[in-house]
Amino acid sequence: MNFTKLVPSVFYTDLSDGLKLFVDCLQFTIEHKDLNTSQPYCVLKKDGISIMLFQDEQLAKEHNPRTKACNG
Repeated sequence: MNFTKLVPSVFYTDLSDGLKLFVDCLQFTIEHKDLNTSQPYCVLKKDGISIMLFQDEQLAKEHNPRTKACNG
């Protein structure tokens, strides 16, 4: 099997925490956002890398991503 592209999903209880990390700190750009659904999400890109951020309390607790403040 050959993969040409892999897009990881990261889950947060509050999507704004993920956006602070990936957009504000790591300088990803928001390519798509759907915030007014039962499971808000954003697609982010940087240098050919894509990532999907979801707001899902259950999965966030299960996978437990940690957000750390960035130093500007």
